[in-house]
Amino acid sequence: MEALRFLSGAVFLGWLCCSAAVGNEAFPLPSIDQWSEERALYQDALAELDSGAGNRYRDIRAALASYPLRIDLDFSTNLGLLHDMTPAEARAFMARAQGTPLASRLMVAYLRHKAQDRRWRAFLGVLDAPPAMVELQCHYYRALLATGDQAMAFEGAASLWNVGFSQDDACDPLFARWMANSGPDDALIWSRALKAFQAKNGRLIRYLKRFAGDALQRDLDELGAVYRRPSRVEGRRYPDTKRHGDIVAYGVVRLAQLNPNRGYQAMTALTQMHRLSTDQSDLMRASIVRHSLFAERTPAPERWVDTQIERLRDDELTLIWLRKQIAQSEWAAIQRGLSWLSGSAREQDRWRYWDARSRDQLGLGSTAGLWQALSQSRSFHGFLAADYLGSSYQLNARTPPGLERPQSQAIWLGVGRVQELLVLNEQRLAKEQWRHTLNQVSAVDRERLGDIAIEQNWFDLAIDAANSGAIWDRLDLRFPTVHWDEFQHIGALQQLDANELIAIARRESGLYPLARSKVGARGLMQLMPSTARSMAAKHNHRYRGDASLYEADINILLGATYYRELMQRYERNRVKSLAAYNAGPSRVARWSSGELPIDQWVDSLPFGETREYVQAVLAYTVIYRTQNGMAASLLSQSERAAHY
Repeated sequence: MEALRFLSGAVFLGWLCCSAAVGNEAFPLPSIDQWSEERALYQDALAELDSGAGNRYRDIRAALASYPLRIDLDFSTNLGLLHDMTPAEARAFMARAQGTPLASRLMVAYLRHKAQDRRWRAFLGVLDAPPAMVELQCHYYRALLATGDQAMAFEGAASLWNVGFSQDDACDPLFARWMANSGPDDALIWSRALKAFQAKNGRLIRYLKRFAGDALQRDLDELGAVYRRPSRVEGRRYPDTKRHGDIVAYGVVRLAQLNPNRGYQAMTALTQMHRLSTDQSDLMRASIVRHSLFAERTPAPERWVDTQIERLRDDELTLIWLRKQIAQSEWAAIQRGLSWLSGSAREQDRWRYWDARSRDQLGLGSTAGLWQALSQSRSFHGFLAADYLGSSYQLNARTPPGLERPQSQAIWLGVGRVQELLVLNEQRLAKEQWRHTLNQVSAVDRERLGDIAIEQNWFDLAIDAANSGAIWDRLDLRFPTVHWDEFQHIGALQQLDANELIAIARRESGLYPLARSKVGARGLMQLMPSTARSMAAKHNHRYRGDASLYEADINILLGATYYRELMQRYERNRVKSLAAYNAGPSRVARWSSGELPIDQWVDSLPFGETREYVQAVLAYTVIYRTQNGMAASLLSQSERAAHY
């Protein structure tokens, strides 16, 4: 069955019961060979399912009583039984599949099937709360309506309807019944219209007119007209109502997106003509400030912007403003802006660095204590501080604590399943099971799972465990040297540091060879297929299509080749090369004025992802080199001396 390709999860209580811990002894992880016979039988069972679950299949399944993946077979057969499956039977399977992703997967399949059949009592029979998926929420409220709970059903319909986009088609029957009964009142229609305005969905604003009375239709017409031509609000006198105040505020917001200074002028005039609420005023001010911070030609008056940022005390706006001050070497302004940050933001290494740096520039007394404290941190800015002092980098690595092996059956269920899925080359399913298990356990058990992953050479899973448990000081879990032979060989071939290449892969993919981004970047080095094809053709490298980017040696070679080209382009300046690897050479050219030192340039980059990326890879390279017993320097002498 096609569905078997998406399976994971099993209950193997026989193994767990037989292997149960006695006293402080841990569940043993079975050897790969221990399940060799069952593994072969399991694959035979999969083949039998393709032709139907006959007697031979049932005999094979019976022989797999303690095999970790047996419940995958039960999941597959249950998918074919959904039409007649009762809530009790569905709940029973989900109980047996507890600890695997299969429980929720069967739940989704069951709910969709019962909704399609309009068997609403059966639909509700497996639920204790509304589902998380919007599609299933729509069915849930239809089920409530069909079983007599109209008030709750229509309350849910109103909530689902009040969004700035077209809702899931599954909601259409629910909305039709709600509309026939009562539908939205004017306040709800207006609320959705404002959400549509914010979401830049002018069509939805027009659509909403069909539900409105005459007065609201006129206001929706005006809102739509302002959406299309925001300058319409300039100097216009509206009636003194809440809805017209919204039109004024949202019109200024949209005008500020196009021309912040014009938005500022309009707001100044309109606030003298209309009584606006505090929320409406703050909405306009925040939008004008935000777009002024990015505008090169038409920002609102600088003094006004500074005053608003100080008044609003919004960390996001303050951080944007601070980056601008860093780029302009406005040291006194940096000191002022730091005082506007929340305590948690101000304590971040980045802002501790700029506090010390700006104090030095302004001559505000001794900063030795600030630099010394920061130099103890394991971060890009902590390493910069260590360089400033001429001191060694502090990795602050915590050694494995020697934790007892976990005693939870749920954990060993997950571990056993992961092992089997990996042996069967089902890496994606193994990762899904691993993350499912991590989500079920405590932070302490996540660290224990990380130790198990390292023992088994499941390196990307060790990274997952460290990240999920915020186990930041376990560098052995966070920075393993997987595929190290390939990185060393290809690094030598391309005249690149293998530690730097693995640092790129660590940041790009978490060292998961099957990683794929939303935009289609693939593999360890997260290469776009177009880039990979270009590098392969240009340098006569082996390449067998997009799927081969999931092969470590091919991916590392093509990624390293591209990175070497960038290094050649930027005269072996890693800072610019890394920024280009992440954001593209054209953006690096646009961002580079040739006037800023390294620290100011990197921390003023407009893309947060690129800022973090460059800093992370440079810091990760220090960590890898130090762990490999090599001398490490965050920046080369030429990188430090260059202007960007």
